[in-house]
Amino acid sequence: MVTRNGIAARYSHLYRGVYPFIFPEKKPDFNQKNWQEDVDNRLKFGIAKAIEHQVLSLGDSVVCVQGWRGGMGHTNTIRVVPADPRNLGLAEGV
Repeated sequence: MVTRNGIAARYSHLYRGVYPFIFPEKKPDFNQKNWQEDVDNRLKFGIAKAIEHQVLSLGDSVVCVQGWRGGMGHTNTIRVVPADPRNLGLAEGV
């Protein structure tokens, strides 16, 4: 789990199999930054941390759950990506 919220990270750590990583960057102004780029940056960060802590191995499949936009109640997308923080398996700019 990748989050900017320390409280959410602490609560999620109580559950078996959940490994929270706190994303260090502040939430950007989405009027100036692309929301999907921010999501991808958080995914890359989480995958890199999971590999560093040996939760994942390079090339493993990772199931990512996200919404079509930020906020609660918009989760409707599941992506399966390779565990490679340099490449989420998508063409750049798509």
